[in-house]
Amino acid sequence: MIVKCVANSGRVRPGIYKTLGYHHQLAFNVSPGKEYVVHAMALWELHLVLLLQDESGNPTWFPAVLFRVVNPHLPSDWSYDIARKDARGLRAIWGYPQIVIDKEHNDGLISRNPAALDLFAR
Repeated sequence: MIVKCVANSGRVRPGIYKTLGYHHQLAFNVSPGKEYVVHAMALWELHLVLLLQDESGNPTWFPAVLFRVVNPHLPSDWSYDIARKDARGLRAIWGYPQIVIDKEHNDGLISRNPAALDLFAR
């Protein structure tokens, strides 16, 4: 799946960002007009977030409202789990198998754990 960035600021839909824990004036590390490969998607509370490589090359979750879909085709090896409700608000996740199967892998990406980043890069 490929998306195109349409905004990189919380000013687009400020109410959503507060729910996700972002400040509405935050500038996200993506570039409007640029296309990005989606590596995973998740339903966080009631909001869709996308896992992309940001402008620094790091895997980062972004609110889906910052993007529009350019190519809707999902990779055939993606997995899905709806039963992943956790204390942080994660309700469902789908993407490459490791991000779905192993909760520690997602935590490793967020904390920039070298092993998790290496697996993501494959």
